[in-house]
Amino acid sequence: MEINLTNADINAINTNDKDYINNKGAKFYNEGKYEEAVEYYRLASAMGDTHATSNLGYCYLYGRSIPINVDFAIQYFKLAANKGDLDAIYKLGDIYSRDKWGKKDPELAIYYYLKGLQEFQDDWGDVYYNDRTRLYPSLFFAIGRETMPEGLLNTDIYFAYVCLNIAKEGYEESLANGEEMYRESYTNVLNLLQDSVFNDVRERFEKEYKDEEDKG
Repeated sequence: MEINLTNADINAINTNDKDYINNKGAKFYNEGKYEEAVEYYRLASAMGDTHATSNLGYCYLYGRSIPINVDFAIQYFKLAANKGDLDAIYKLGDIYSRDKWGKKDPELAIYYYLKGLQEFQDDWGDVYYNDRTRLYPSLFFAIGRETMPEGLLNTDIYFAYVCLNIAKEGYEESLANGEEMYRESYTNVLNLLQDSVFNDVRERFEKEYKDEEDKG
């Protein structure tokens, strides 16, 4: 399939507007036009866009118009993670936490999950509950899941409930924006939030969250 650059694309390249090129790739991705998405991600990554580098990792991990290659995916994620991309950091934790990709390494998974979480913790280790946290629902889904009993991280029921609620709200915003690829994850979060392990913390969360809303 031949993909032709538009005049706007060329102007963005000439002015090093890498965000425009990456966002165009993301638009193609959301439309299921993966071949076009990959080409724009490659271009944006070459221009220095860290998010595009991470996006290429997703394309290789899930075989979006290119053959699945987990090793390539990991290297793209690591390149992006080393520059602070939180989606890449989360996904490395995800890859190493499960058997699905044949790379399971629980210690590495913990390392990357905690590395991502550090961006959202105050001096006491509490998570900021704000608009920025909700931009990363998959990270908080993972942290919430892994701080439940039998998870990889130290069990903390209240903390898990907070993280899962952040994930819930973040996924709701994404779905409202038409990002249907998050539907299954959203459903999984809702199911976890109904787990009886949270019976003793729901009231506390509702009170403390309402207090934060009132302050805001």
